[in-house]
Formats: sequence, structure tokens, C-alpha cells
Amino acid sequence: MRINRILSLVTLFLGAAHLQAQAVSDLDYEGRQNYGLKMGLGINSMYGGKLQNPRPTVGFMAGLYIHTNPEKKPSPWGFQSGLDLRMRGSNFANAKATDTAINSAYTKISLMSLDLPLLVNYRLSKQRDKQIKQLQAGVQLAYNFNSVLYVGPQKRPLATATETYNSIKEWDRLPLKMCDLQAVVGYQYRGESMGYSMSMKMGLLNLNNNFLLRGLVDTDNDGVGDQEVELISPTTDPLKEKPGTPQMIGTWSLEFALVF
Repeated sequence: MRINRILSLVTLFLGAAHLQAQAVSDLDYEGRQNYGLKMGLGINSMYGGKLQNPRPTVGFMAGLYIHTNPEKKPSPWGFQSGLDLRMRGSNFANAKATDTAINSAYTKISLMSLDLPLLVNYRLSKQRDKQIKQLQAGVQLAYNFNSVLYVGPQKRPLATATETYNSIKEWDRLPLKMCDLQAVVGYQYRGESMGYSMSMKMGLLNLNNNFLLRGLVDTDNDGVGDQEVELISPTTDPLKEKPGTPQMIGTWSLEFALVF
């Protein structure tokens, strides 16, 4: 009987010590930062009927974040925003082993964007816990300031201006809309000095801006482009699309980031 009481007291003591170790001191509690840095990588791809055979690719991101401190309030709800620089896009299984670098098989599209996340946080942990665990949901505004198309098995960048030929130095913007809107759901963990976040993002807008790339091709092998043709294939001919309803070019990503 005495042993049971002793074990009960020890268990109660260890439990109290554990809870105390998880609680933030008054000084730390009031001084918790609500801003920081984040960096990570994501699995990205495109979807929709316009571009054919999309496959995931890996992209990178880095940014700043700022959030309210719901752990300082009885309410578990809070808000988070920031500014991110992100590289995303998609691979495409269109090239054959015999394809050359400059031909009609596109194999990758890269998008460089400046993003503004607008997220609502819901705290799962207790108010004064050292480790903050929270669910996140909201939207992310994206400004696609540059885009590059790659061709052939070696995924070499291709210029899209009709006055250039066989150029890998000039990276012209693709006929994609510059603004995107993504729905976001995720989970975030913040420790005393470092944490992480995981999120799923799905593009809600159609980026198709009459997506058709034409360029000069050397038909007589004299080193000079002399015939204008559609450079990439397979895509859907815009003339076959219904007026006002271009086929979808959307984006999605699964992202993991460290937060500091």
C-alpha cells in the first residue's frame, strides 16, 4: 500500500515537473517574438488541360513572416503574413531520348514569384507552452515576375522571342498571367528558437494567357532561322478552345520550411 502511495506521489511530482518545464516564464512569455525568417523547399507541379504530361519538380523558397501572438491571449485564433521569394513550376514528360536541346519537346517550366501569404492560425497547444503548435489556413497572393521554358532531355532554357534563334541567353517571359491566387492549408510548429511548417497550396486561377509559343526554325541548315513555327508541343491550339474559356494552367505545391 505504501509503495503504491509512493509511486503515485512520484508520478504526480514528475507530471507537475513536466508541466512546469513546458511552461514559459513570465519574462519569456512577454518577450516572445512575432516575426522571423523562413526557408524551405517544395514539391511543385502544374495541372489543367493546356500543358501535357506534367510531373512534379523541386523548388526553393525564402522569406520573412510576422504574426500575432494568440498564445498571449485566451483566444487561440491569430493571423500571419509575410513576404516570400519562391521558385516553383513543373517538369513535363515530353522529351524522347533522341531529342535535341532545340526542338519541340518542352520538359520544364520554372516560375519565379513574389508571394504574400494571408493566413489564419489556430493554436493547438496551451497558452503558455514553450512549443507552439497551430493549424493554418488562408490564401497566398503570388506575383509571377519571371518564367522560363526548358526543352529537350537536358532541360536547356529556350528564348521565346520570334526575332531570336537558338538562344539560351535571353529568358523571355512566357504567356502566363502574372498574378495567381492559391488556397493554403498547413501546420506550424514553433519552438524556443526554431520550428517548421508544412503546407499544401492549390492555385485557384487560370494562368493561361493565350499560351502559344512561336519562333524561328532553321529549315535549310544555314544557321539562320527562316521559318516561324510553333516551338513547343504538345499543347492545345487556342483556335480549338471555346471563346473566353481557355484551357486551365494551374499550379499546386506541397511545401516544407524551417522557421526561425
